[in-house]
Amino acid sequence: MAVYPKTTETNVRLPSCAFDALTAVMARHGTSRDAIVRRLLAEHVERQEQTNPDDRLTHVSTVLRYPPPPRWRKDPRQDRPLRLRASPDLLERARGVSLVLPGQYQRAFRDYQSRALTDAVMTAICVDEPFTDEFLNGLLPLLHHRAARNLWRLATAGLCTGPERALLEAAVAVRETTAGTPETALDPDTRHLLAVVNALEKDVAWHSPARFQVAANIARELLTGPQAEANERLLQEEGEDWDDLYLDTLYADEDRQDHLQQGTTSYDWSGRGGGAVWRAERQVSLDKLGDWLTARIQTDADQYVVRPPGWVLARPPGWHALVPDPTHPGRLPQPYATWTDEGRALAFPYRNKQAVWPLQHQPNGPGFEPVPGAEALLAPATGLKPEQLLSYIEALLVDWNHQFDTEDDPDLRLALDVPVGPAYDFGLISDEERWRAMAEARTATLDSMDEVIALLTDGDCDEEDLQYLRQARGNVRQFTHAAARLDSSIGARFRVHKATWRWPGLSVADEFLAGTSTDLVQWLATVAHARSSLITQQSMQQAWTYAFDRYAPRARSARRRM
Repeated sequence: MAVYPKTTETNVRLPSCAFDALTAVMARHGTSRDAIVRRLLAEHVERQEQTNPDDRLTHVSTVLRYPPPPRWRKDPRQDRPLRLRASPDLLERARGVSLVLPGQYQRAFRDYQSRALTDAVMTAICVDEPFTDEFLNGLLPLLHHRAARNLWRLATAGLCTGPERALLEAAVAVRETTAGTPETALDPDTRHLLAVVNALEKDVAWHSPARFQVAANIARELLTGPQAEANERLLQEEGEDWDDLYLDTLYADEDRQDHLQQGTTSYDWSGRGGGAVWRAERQVSLDKLGDWLTARIQTDADQYVVRPPGWVLARPPGWHALVPDPTHPGRLPQPYATWTDEGRALAFPYRNKQAVWPLQHQPNGPGFEPVPGAEALLAPATGLKPEQLLSYIEALLVDWNHQFDTEDDPDLRLALDVPVGPAYDFGLISDEERWRAMAEARTATLDSMDEVIALLTDGDCDEEDLQYLRQARGNVRQFTHAAARLDSSIGARFRVHKATWRWPGLSVADEFLAGTSTDLVQWLATVAHARSSLITQQSMQQAWTYAFDRYAPRARSARRRM
């Protein structure tokens, strides 16, 4: 009996011209659509895997995000779905060799979603049968990956917000004054600045239709006409001409910016820029946290400040993270693999390898072993994604009793607020304290309702609707629905306050070392991770808000015409 390879089915969305090219290939080979797509994709993946990552090919539509997704639900689509049946291995390999722009992810908000599989299919078809349409006409269809990323960098410079510009211009000045200086000779503040800028440029850029419009405007200048291939080489080689082009774009005068941003609106994107800078700072801090845990930073300090959001971590004496050399790509050697499989240690991604934590020196010999009993501390991490594990470790080490410096984020509450129900069940608070917290939460929730009612009363709402809203006061579900129906922006200000109690202790790891019961340690670890995740989200949201306050949009001429 014949054995057929396992296949999976998914969809990609392509412009009509790509379907026309695919039809031509099918006619030339006399093969079904499914078969020809699999063949083209397999040949594409093989070519890409044998090529240096920077020299791989991508279709220009990927960096321009064309066709764009509809902005509104009822808007017509400009693309069509293509059913793709192939082996899971081929699909995963195809994603791995495709272009993903900084800040894009496979599963993300629409503007930030990568289209790696679409890129693979578009590029595979174009290599075999070039295609074009009204939008793509004249553009160089295939770009090398580094050239495509640098085209995107020009777009980020051409539509740069205040938070980004302050950071990028500081980096330009530092690079000019430290040219030729080894990185190890730079002072810590300079190294930190350059690391954050590197993260901003390569990992955490913000996305919007406006930035893709700017990318298209630049592409029309550089990648059309007789100089298209020469300009693509300029973007790919990153020489002095590239540096000059980037700086000219970053420091463009008003007329030049008007031209680069032709076709965009006057919307102020400062919030997204502030969020991107925050994510760059956060990424660098987490990288340094990994360095601190693995002792890559030569320091005896048992405390480390993670900023943002600004809390202090306390490292238990004798606890270490080790980075063993993998036996195979992505696989830990023994005994580390067994320790992580048994839940006695965590393996988190670290500088393209994996680090194992928490380990301690063996008492009667050389080498390391897992911290005894660490299973209780690590059990709540079961099911977390690899990229979440370092943040989980961070949550275990936060010294919640530290007097945090919140000067940069005065509205941010760096405290471990735990639900009063379980806190009472564990005997951490009295019945009186529980009821007091519940009453305070109820009062705060009603106050939030009153604030929304007052705002809607000052607006143009119908009196009958307002009367219904007042009657719904006290019923969270009815009030939330009614307020959102009357005015979604005002209704969104309504906040349900939970009854919580502020944890007065130190870190979760300290509770573990103090011999606290396993149930309490595991519950506290779960709550600490959830709470720390919420605090980091609030910190990024505040960075988004502060960006508008600190970087007021400059008055611009009526430069952008749709």
